[in-house]
Amino acid sequence: MFKNILLFVKYPSVAAIIITIWAGSAVLLIHDQTISILTVIQINLIVSLIIGFVGFRVDKK
Repeated sequence: MFKNILLFVKYPSVAAIIITIWAGSAVLLIHDQTISILTVIQINLIVSLIIGFVGFRVDKK
């Protein structure tokens, strides 16, 4: 079952890093209620876009 998913995700290490960032932020928000949710989401979005752009980039030959 997971072989089909892993074949679909071409770069699983980059996807795992992005998932870890979002999961860690969710745990942080649960732990500390004073942090602004909107700020954390904006930071995660920017970081995920940068990592995704660099990590999922395919060299064109």
